[in-house]
Amino acid sequence: MNLVSYIHRNPQKHGFTDDFRTYPYSSYQTIYQQKKSRINGQEVMSWFQNPRLFVEAHDKLDELEIQHLIEDD
Repeated sequence: MNLVSYIHRNPQKHGFTDDFRTYPYSSYQTIYQQKKSRINGQEVMSWFQNPRLFVEAHDKLDELEIQHLIEDD
């Protein structure tokens, strides 16, 4: 869940957008709105349990928990 949140937040972190939620090349809205796509959004959403927890997880991302999965920025 943290890695999904990290990926979604990455464009904002690196200055490509002011708000990762509206970044047009992100799967954030596709998953949140459960739109049809090649991504299995229902499965991803099930990891978060519901849309509210999906949003909350993105708002309080802890990069320390996934540091071993990401390269240095």
